[in-house]
Amino acid sequence: MIPTNSTIYIITFIITALWDVVLRFMSENYEALPKSLQWFTFMKYLQPYFEKHTILSAALIAGFIGAGAQFIILNVHALPKNIYSLATFMVATFVISALYGFLMKATKLFPHLDDTYYKKLGTVRSMYHDGISGIIVQVNLFVILYIYKTLNLSRAF
Repeated sequence: MIPTNSTIYIITFIITALWDVVLRFMSENYEALPKSLQWFTFMKYLQPYFEKHTILSAALIAGFIGAGAQFIILNVHALPKNIYSLATFMVATFVISALYGFLMKATKLFPHLDDTYYKKLGTVRSMYHDGISGIIVQVNLFVILYIYKTLNLSRAF
C-alpha cells in the first residue's frame, strides 16, 4: 500500500527541511569544506540568506516550499509505478521545481531569498538549482518509500 498524498506531503516537508539544515551547515562552513565541494558556489551564496533566519525558520520555509511544489507535482503526475513513469515523473519534478521559483518571487513571500540567493545566482542558475533540489528530494522520498514497502510498514503511515 502506497502512503496517501497527504503523507507524501508531510514526508516531503521533512526531507526538504532537513536538507535545508544540511545546506545551512555547509554554507556556514563553506571555507572548511573540501575543495571538491567548494566548486558548488551556490552554497556560499546562501550565507546572506541564512544570516537573516534562524535554523528553524529557514527549515520551515524550505519545508513549506518543498511540500507546495510536491502538491503541484502530484497533481500533474502520479507517483511512478515503473521505469518509464519514473523518468517522466523526474522530468515533471525538475520542470515544476525549476518554475516554482517564479511563483515564490511573484508572491513576494520570500523577500530574503529573492534579495540574496536568487539575486546572486540569476534566473537560469536559480531555476537549475531549484530543479536539481526537487530531484534530490524525490530521490530521498523514493528511498523512504522503498524502505516503507520493503519493511512492510503500512501501519506506520
